[in-house]
Amino acid sequence: MKYLTATAIFVVGELVSLLIFAAVKRAIGPPKTSPALKASVVKGMLERAVLFVGLLHGFPQILIAFGALKLGTRLYEDKESEISNSYFLVGNLTSILLAMLYAIITKKFWGA
Repeated sequence: MKYLTATAIFVVGELVSLLIFAAVKRAIGPPKTSPALKASVVKGMLERAVLFVGLLHGFPQILIAFGALKLGTRLYEDKESEISNSYFLVGNLTSILLAMLYAIITKKFWGA
């Protein structure tokens, strides 16, 4: 039953995150000519799920792994990419914050 609660919190949070990331994209994202790919949305959800599970189960080291993976994959990105470093940073910090909020809320429901 505990994991059903965690799943519900994650799903509701991800629905809210769609609105948040749409606002971030409008504010500092690439031009409107480059639509958000479904793969990017799914990748972001997977990233937040991994962070959420890691934080929920007491593995804060997942934040280090996340940072290393994001940096490592960004190093070889196309230098002429339309995605600015600011957009990249804000998106990743927002993902971390959301995963942390999911974990905090879930732990409150679990009574931990």
